Amino acid sequence: EAAIEGAEQAERENGIRLNLILCCMRGASVKDNLHTVECAGKYLNNKVCALDLAGAEGLYATSLYEEVFKKAGRLGIPFTIHAGEAAGPESIWTAIKFGASRIGHGIRSIEDERLVEYLVKHEIPIEVCPISNMQTKVYDDIKKYPLKRLLDNGVHATLNTDNRTVSNTCLLKERSFVKDKLGLTDKDIELMENYSEKAAFNIG
Repeated sequence: EAAIEGAEQAERENGIRLNLILCCMRGASVKDNLHTVECAGKYLNNKVCALDLAGAEGLYATSLYEEVFKKAGRLGIPFTIHAGEAAGPESIWTAIKFGASRIGHGIRSIEDERLVEYLVKHEIPIEVCPISNMQTKVYDDIKKYPLKRLLDNGVHATLNTDNRTVSNTCLLKERSFVKDKLGLTDKDIELMENYSEKAAFNIG
């Protein structure tokens, strides 16, 4: 409720629009995560627009959270799931099976041609976080980072920051990074921004 009040105040004072995504955590108890789902259901469309699942993907498989997202589905809460970062394409497939309408990270979808085709066909956006991915060594060489390949294949890749404070980043830094290190163009940035707008969870 404090976060909702703060969001409303920010909108009034700064002329911006923002919504909240409540985040379940890998490694947390089922009870705690279900409580988060219940809170999201209670405040859905009152600044709360969706659910997420984050945390140590390599230690806690996406498949462990089926019960959590079945409940989200029953309550009509849209959700994204962090997948395809520490774990590979199988984690993304599981998130899709659960009903995720966006994929957090999703960068390792490039390892599965059929998955890439599925993401393109169904226009499922991925929330790419380049600086964070390099810091956590998802890739050990920036030249291997597949963002440009995903875009060229038609994947709806959007540019994101992951945890701004941990990575000491912002969207402006991310844009500069992908242009300087990956050779992305202003046209590529504009395309990703268009994908982001289309992917946004809107208050119903």
